[in-house]
Amino acid sequence: MKNIFFLFFLVSLSISAQSFKIKQNKMKNSSKYTTDTSWKKLSLREKIGQTMMVTSDYNLHLKIGNGDLQSFLNKYPVGGLFVAQWRFNRKNFGDAKIEDFIPKIMQVYENASSLPLFFSEDFERGVGYNYSNATKLPVEMTLGAANDDSLAYAYGTIAAQESRAMGFNWLLNPVADLNMNPLHPLVIERAISDNAELAIPLLQNQIRGIHDQNVISTIKHFPGDGATICDQHVMTSSNNLSIKEWKKTYGTVFQTLINDNAPSIMVGHIRFPAFQKETIDGVLPPATLSREIIQKLLKKQMKFKGVVISDAMNMGGATGFYDTELEASIQCFVAGADIILWPNIEYLDTVEARIIRGEIPMSRLDDAVQRIWTLRKRFNLLEKKQIIATPLQNDHSAYVLKTLTNLSQKAVTLIQDKKNELPLKPSINKKILLANISYSDKSKLFEPMKRELEARGFDVTLTYDLHFYKWQTKLDSLNKFDKIIVCFENKYFDPIGSPLLKDHEAFSLWTINSLQIGKIIGVSFGNPYYNTFYLNKAQILINAYSSDEYMQIAVVKALTGEIKCTAKSPVNVYNDIMK
Repeated sequence: MKNIFFLFFLVSLSISAQSFKIKQNKMKNSSKYTTDTSWKKLSLREKIGQTMMVTSDYNLHLKIGNGDLQSFLNKYPVGGLFVAQWRFNRKNFGDAKIEDFIPKIMQVYENASSLPLFFSEDFERGVGYNYSNATKLPVEMTLGAANDDSLAYAYGTIAAQESRAMGFNWLLNPVADLNMNPLHPLVIERAISDNAELAIPLLQNQIRGIHDQNVISTIKHFPGDGATICDQHVMTSSNNLSIKEWKKTYGTVFQTLINDNAPSIMVGHIRFPAFQKETIDGVLPPATLSREIIQKLLKKQMKFKGVVISDAMNMGGATGFYDTELEASIQCFVAGADIILWPNIEYLDTVEARIIRGEIPMSRLDDAVQRIWTLRKRFNLLEKKQIIATPLQNDHSAYVLKTLTNLSQKAVTLIQDKKNELPLKPSINKKILLANISYSDKSKLFEPMKRELEARGFDVTLTYDLHFYKWQTKLDSLNKFDKIIVCFENKYFDPIGSPLLKDHEAFSLWTINSLQIGKIIGVSFGNPYYNTFYLNKAQILINAYSSDEYMQIAVVKALTGEIKCTAKSPVNVYNDIMK
């Protein structure tokens, strides 16, 4: 009998402990949205300034401030800067390297501001694609191929640590889109997958890595890009799914991350016809200009309590609905965005005048500032810090090396090996032609792969120039190679426009497809659909997603049998659209 009572006591104690833990977690989550009311003491101009994430147009700001940043910020008390390195010219930083200059000028801005500033950048592939002293991370789809939560966490950690080391406190990533259309020119390998179930835990862990470094994350681009073939830089894009399909895909991704207390969501220049009814001159507007999408869907139905930030308002997808870019930015704010990305400085004056005249309700501004203030409190940005940069730890380089080596090796995806020819051996496949298929002559891009193959005993020739008009009469000289490894590197936004190969790249593919099928090995270091679209006759196809040195080494190890390809493709590379 005593044993029964003791067992009952233990069970009761366990239930009580679990209940206490659940209650603590609820309190912890709800505390992230506990508002600090000190924002109510801000002046009208200071409140409006909080809704602005301007570009770091240093020379313009100095001109407005008569040579003094503090005077500029007193007149235009903006809340944040998107630190665009192209906004600085050589005379701004003299003999200093831009990697050294940018943190210093960010500190100058911070010191000149009455409130702590948000400093943001995309850094979707790490700080290293902008600054030479940092890490070049592979694309998001690499995470989908590796499908490892711990590596996703490390990926977010590295990006955030290196951002903080320069003074950045807000990352406009990760991309939470799904690349459901293989012909989309922009999302492609920026997305983790075309599958919500695969993408969600990897996004969650990546975001956790960012937040653990006290850096703000941004999930984008609501209501979800990658379903059509439109690039929102050029035109208004669209999510053309039905409500039912959207809820199972994009809706599930965003709702899950909202439930996880996502601090910031970027709305894109993407319309959602299945949900929208309101038009501008008979045309459905993008989310950035849609009260229905921002306020009705995102804030009300999906109960998003964080900060809604727009995508850049100079993009083609947002223009044309109003007479000027300035007016579009104002209407984006009216529609429900809390922070406008890259507004003109006149935005502050115009919004102030319209609020005073009663054309914009004060409640709209207060809602935005309250959300921003809650974000500030959550990430300790209500009080200024003497030094905004956080130095990297001594073991950071070792952490990066271990993470990217493991990530690359786990992500290499064997799409097909029809005759089980792998691994390659110098005794059988001695002479190898490494054919670089890329937008421009990046003839040295695959030198690491060449070096790694040669170190294993292969005789390797690296070429870029395979234009059909040059080689059509001497194809036999190419057939002398035992294997021809075709390396695709063309990637999103390089160049802007269609994702399909054109001109020199297409002519090179003409040459390659004229050679003996059994000699061809396709390796895509970018667009995951290229292999099955352009080289569907080839015996061996590998997807590698990124062309960094870590991935090139991993591919060589996969080709030579030093590692086993365990990854599954995170997208359907045999999609009917590509046939």
